[in-house]
Amino acid sequence: MRHRNSIPAKFPFQEELLELLKKQLQLHSVYVIGNIKESRYQRVNLFPRTTDSEMLVIYTLLIICHDPISKNLGEFMDDLYNKMGKQCKVYPIIYTLNNVMDKLDYGNNFLNRIVNRTPCIYQEDESLLRFGRFRPLHHKGIYEGIQSEWNSRMKRAGYLLSMVGIIDVEEEPAAKLCILHFTLEQICVALTYLFWEFKPYYCSLSYLMHLCGLFTRIPQTIFPQRAFGSQRMFYVLCNAHHQMRFKTRNEFSKKDCDKAYDLCERFFEEATTLGERQLENLKELHC
Repeated sequence: MRHRNSIPAKFPFQEELLELLKKQLQLHSVYVIGNIKESRYQRVNLFPRTTDSEMLVIYTLLIICHDPISKNLGEFMDDLYNKMGKQCKVYPIIYTLNNVMDKLDYGNNFLNRIVNRTPCIYQEDESLLRFGRFRPLHHKGIYEGIQSEWNSRMKRAGYLLSMVGIIDVEEEPAAKLCILHFTLEQICVALTYLFWEFKPYYCSLSYLMHLCGLFTRIPQTIFPQRAFGSQRMFYVLCNAHHQMRFKTRNEFSKKDCDKAYDLCERFFEEATTLGERQLENLKELHC
């Protein structure tokens, strides 16, 4: 008997992606948390006349395998992207089967919702079928834990942001951008736990922003990828910690720093407003 979340319809590149995952992992099951199709069409009317179209499919997947992944998650994502001909990008959340079963037995709302509510595009056996009768847990203690996590992360983010707002006699743009990088990281982790009750174990800023973009438009609003200026600033913030670690020559200006600060301050303010609303919703649900 198939998992009750299995669906007959195929997702784009589904078969190719699953074959590739089976070669790289001891795969047990795969659930689709989200998928996005981005299309690009180009027509040139001067000689030589050309038309060109491209499609990129972006998946967010829960991947359950028998053994832990043997490589860094970022390297794993890049490897999949390249082997799929840069037509399919995957943002995976990976657990071992034993870990998933332990968490579901104990009571894990994040995994419970995925296993019971999202499409399953591959399963090796019915090991997880018995968890179909489990329902998400609602309790005052759960709300208090979520609230505590949110307050702690956002307090930390606010402190980091305030450090960058201090006017220094000698500016150090690389250091300030690095602090802003970790400010955004804290906000994203706070949002992810607030909405999903999930703590990412991989904290690349672009990865965290993608996860947040599945339940709020804030990342796309503050850092629209179709505008060159915001796209560049997003790249700068995502890689600011590498600048600190590996380079001594400063490649960023005070103007870059000021612009990044304004964007991060706006991100913090909008996340705070969103978080307060979500806490009210969770309070009604759990209390």
